[in-house]
Amino acid sequence: MASAPSPDLLDLPAHVGQRSASFRFDLIDGRTGVRRGELTPLRDTSPSLSHDSTSTIPRRLSGVTLGVVDAARVNQLTDRIAPRMVLGDRADYPLGRYMVADSADLVTSAGSTAPLTLLDEMFVVDQELDVGFDAGGRLVDQAVAQLVDGLPIGEVWVDATEFTSVAAWSPGTSRANALRDLAASGGYFMPWFNHVGRLRLRRAFDPADQAVTIDLDASRRVIRGSISRVNDLLTAPNRFVVVSNDPGSDAEPVVGVYDVPASAPHSIGQRGFVLPKTVDVQVPSQAQAAVYARTLGLQQTVYESVELSTPVDPRHDAYEVVRFDGVRWLEVGWTMPLVPGGAMRHTLRRAYPETEGGEA
Repeated sequence: MASAPSPDLLDLPAHVGQRSASFRFDLIDGRTGVRRGELTPLRDTSPSLSHDSTSTIPRRLSGVTLGVVDAARVNQLTDRIAPRMVLGDRADYPLGRYMVADSADLVTSAGSTAPLTLLDEMFVVDQELDVGFDAGGRLVDQAVAQLVDGLPIGEVWVDATEFTSVAAWSPGTSRANALRDLAASGGYFMPWFNHVGRLRLRRAFDPADQAVTIDLDASRRVIRGSISRVNDLLTAPNRFVVVSNDPGSDAEPVVGVYDVPASAPHSIGQRGFVLPKTVDVQVPSQAQAAVYARTLGLQQTVYESVELSTPVDPRHDAYEVVRFDGVRWLEVGWTMPLVPGGAMRHTLRRAYPETEGGEA
């Protein structure tokens, strides 16, 4: 006998008019990883999870207020809260792990409730180095592993790279800032903790050349009246220059240059003059300086962006390639209300192909 397939509760095809969704908040011992039960935020509160790729600590869970019983169960120094989205009666999607960064006790006659603000575990990384760190010419992925070795953050997922680093950081420097410097020199997007709670460094790519991971044109899930377009075309750099100059050497400086694609409206050819952005870093070769400059151009400047809303979709993690309105965009941020029926807000950055023409 044939059976009907499970309904698509994420892409919401035209024949699916509604879906059942809920959110679960697991309490986890951050030292052992053991699940200690489930938390139930007060019903008159609206928890919200946000991701900002430009922030040192990209993810923030806010609006979580625990009742008297749950507030007493949480060890704010060691516990983690792990939200999950449950669709229908089967699908279960993790949304990361978060630690308490700020709390207040609201005293009532029945006891104390606890409004919490939580950050992802980049908070653990974003602490001062107590001893200096020298990359020592190692491959950047190996230097990253050495930099975070010993931190209670679990396995680190880093794409392989052929580039090395000769940079060093003194005591008192934020480890997260050192990690971001290494990411840029290795050709990575900025690091983040993903939906399964792992520190992730992904090699930077041009979204105009990548396969689409989420197609909003096909699913037609964009909420009417939610679209807002902005651009920084008047001030956006069209050339990125990276200079590496060892003051103790007589060798010529190493220079890398990346120009935005000619199809971009603010490109050198279309604008008629160069508007540069120059940074001074420590890289050992011309090839690595060129990759560093390209990485800056791919991730640090917003040429044109759009904000729009869709139903909550847990597939959006970080740096997704999204098709909307017939072109590709790179997702650089989102805000997800952790309540049934909420609308998820997305920030997408326009991708420009290297040559003129349509996008597949």
